[in-house]
Amino acid sequence: MAKRKQRRDEELFKMVIQRIKNLRETHHYTQEYVNEYTGLDIPHLETGRDFPSLTTIAILCKFYNITIVEFFSPIDYPAKE
Repeated sequence: MAKRKQRRDEELFKMVIQRIKNLRETHHYTQEYVNEYTGLDIPHLETGRDFPSLTTIAILCKFYNITIVEFFSPIDYPAKE
């Protein structure tokens, strides 16, 4: 059986990737440091090679001691017209 292609919103995807990068940089952590403590492949996430799942975002929220609401609060999507 052929695997179905995942649907994804490129604009939202880029915003989430940028948020992941910003959190790491704000805390002055290296990709290796975050990887060591979370087990996540941060380079793949930050380059867009992997799409972050809700579980991945939850792991990052625990690591940075923020809520999921705090993770998404800087993301204005979809933009109000």
